[in-house]
Amino acid sequence: MKTKVFSAVGFFFLSAAMLFSQQKLSLNDAIKIALENNYDINLAKRDVEISGNNYSLGNAGFLPRVDASGSQTRTVTKTKQDYSDGTSVDKSEAASTSTYANIALSWTLFNGFKMFTSYSKLREYKELGEIQLRNQIENSLSEVIQTYYDLVRQKYLFRVAKESITISEERVKLAEEKLSVGSASRLDVLRAKVDLNSDKSNLLAQEVTINSLKVTLNNLLSRDSAGDFDVDDSIEIKEGLSFDQLKEAALKNNATVLQYEKNKILSSYDVSLSRKDYFPIISLTSGYTYQKSQSDANLVKSNRSYGYNYGLNFSWNLFNGFTTQLQHENALISLDKSDIELRQSRSLLESNMLIAYKNYEKNLEILKLEDENVSVAKENLDLAIDQLNLGSLSPLEFRDVQKNYTTAQSRLASARFIAKMSEKDLLKLSGMMLNQ
Repeated sequence: MKTKVFSAVGFFFLSAAMLFSQQKLSLNDAIKIALENNYDINLAKRDVEISGNNYSLGNAGFLPRVDASGSQTRTVTKTKQDYSDGTSVDKSEAASTSTYANIALSWTLFNGFKMFTSYSKLREYKELGEIQLRNQIENSLSEVIQTYYDLVRQKYLFRVAKESITISEERVKLAEEKLSVGSASRLDVLRAKVDLNSDKSNLLAQEVTINSLKVTLNNLLSRDSAGDFDVDDSIEIKEGLSFDQLKEAALKNNATVLQYEKNKILSSYDVSLSRKDYFPIISLTSGYTYQKSQSDANLVKSNRSYGYNYGLNFSWNLFNGFTTQLQHENALISLDKSDIELRQSRSLLESNMLIAYKNYEKNLEILKLEDENVSVAKENLDLAIDQLNLGSLSPLEFRDVQKNYTTAQSRLASARFIAKMSEKDLLKLSGMMLNQ
């Protein structure tokens, strides 16, 4: 039977290759597609464009405002005037026309340093948008990586299920051969067929899982959900990551901490803005006006005026019910809150880094144990095949050995996947996921 089983193993590998014979999608390719197509990433990119457009001198209030207006009105009336001397004037269809045009300029020269603070604040919002984009990219790619490697794991488990079917099929053949020569009972054949059907059911369930994950990954890549593809065959784990280096990188690069740092800077600018009403506002105004009127009914047939104006405006609020003081005090409180939130985020990051690193180390140890366990289970299966062929091992005992081997492979696949996810989480916390 041993010879039959391992000759049939080649068939199972061929069948697995047929299922995964589609075009290969590497993780790097998946990441490139996600960076270009993912909906959440593209939405975050648009937000960055908006914050970039808002970062301008005009939006901060540095530039003047120029308004133009104009109008022309024509009025047609019937006019009749009776005088005391008995005479009268009757003007039918008398028309009057009025034309007006104006251009005005207003320019704030000083408003308590508000324009300077606003411009700096807009720059911080632009940089905050870029950090938020990076955070969204990390979150989206984290989902892509997790789904991709889950597919790799399920592909491995599919091969395991195929191998189990191959072994069970050979067991059915052996039971039928023994039944034909009278060395086995009909019960042994039926048990072997039941186990074979169970393995086939597991294979079908495995195909359902793989198809669902493919749809999920296609959605993350924002492409046709029905598109088929193949993935890599193995998961490579990075070993020897240094906690001290990752922690140092995290405090500098972690997107969440960087957002809290920006929030604190924005709060400090709000403190400056809250003091603007302590200062006067100085503005420059200028304009040019043209006005012309014509009338058939009036003594003055035409009137025209035009000219320019300019001036300097000054205003200073001397008292507003302590509103400015209240706004300033509240801004200081908000600044203190943002500082607390920043320190809290750093403390939480250090805790999460320590937990993630411990998980990473332990998962690597678990992976080595499961790898050794598969080797032992494989050796045990080889011995069981020989004993079953010789008749020194019962079918029930062989099935237990077979299931132990399948379970060991499943545990190994899960251990490798979990170890890879702990590595991914550690790199994400350190802000280095995009650099790998």
